[in-house]
Order: sequence, then C-alpha cells, then structure tokens
Amino acid sequence: MKTLNLLAPVSQLVKPIRRQSASRVNALLINVPRVQLSNGKNKYLLMMIHMHGLTRFGRTIVRGSTSKDHEEIFEEIEKEMDKIGICTKCLGGGFISNKEDKKVMKIYGCCKTFGEAPHGRTKDILLSWTKFQHYNIILPKRNMNAYQE
Repeated sequence: MKTLNLLAPVSQLVKPIRRQSASRVNALLINVPRVQLSNGKNKYLLMMIHMHGLTRFGRTIVRGSTSKDHEEIFEEIEKEMDKIGICTKCLGGGFISNKEDKKVMKIYGCCKTFGEAPHGRTKDILLSWTKFQHYNIILPKRNMNAYQE
C-alpha cells in the first residue's frame, strides 16, 4: 500500500499526451509532398510518416538526392518532420535513375544501411504523382533461375 501512495505524486507530475484529431493528422500528412526527386541518378529512401502513436494514419513518401548518402537523406527528412511533429520510419532504399528529358526512370539496387525498398511500391507511388504519370518506369528483373532446383 505504501508503494501506491509513493506513485500517486509521480502520476500528478506526468502530463497526459495530447491526442490529435484524425482530421488534423490528415491535414499535416497531406501537406507533406509525396515525392521529391532530382534529375539524374538519385539515392532514394522509401519512408513511412505518421503522427506519434497513430500509425494507421501513415503515409508513404519517396525522397531522393543526387548528392547525399542514404543516411544524410534520412537525417534531413527526420529533422524536417520532427519540426512539425511527424514520426518517420525508413522502409528501405535504393537508386532511381531519372531521365526527365526522355521520361524514363529505372528503380534498382539497395541501401546498405536500410536494406532494399519494395521497388514495386515505389513505382506505384511515383505513378500516382501527376508529374510522373506518363513516365516509363523500369524495375529490375528477378533472376527466377536462382529459386528453381
């Protein structure tokens, strides 16, 4: 009984976490652009963003850069999202060769730090973005012989 009495003052010091309404969460997430890529060979990350504790309202985004490492891209996005109260989770990475003049993209490879991103999901997100709807997006072919006995 004494331990319960000791814990009572602590519970008064801890403030409850303020929950965001679903509409506010959606408004914050919708304002984050879904795709940011440069022309040329991009190192990219596929990331899930969400409000803390509300993962079911998450949104998947693609971020890439021609001059930064995968780790630098992640740190930059994480700082940017922390400022507005959004949590980030990296789903994987790879490379995107973006040729804007020919409207062709090639998604391939993997990131040593975060692993390989699901390139099919990345392709779906790129095609849903109006800028890339008419692009020819090429995925790597899987070697099916390696799985056959």
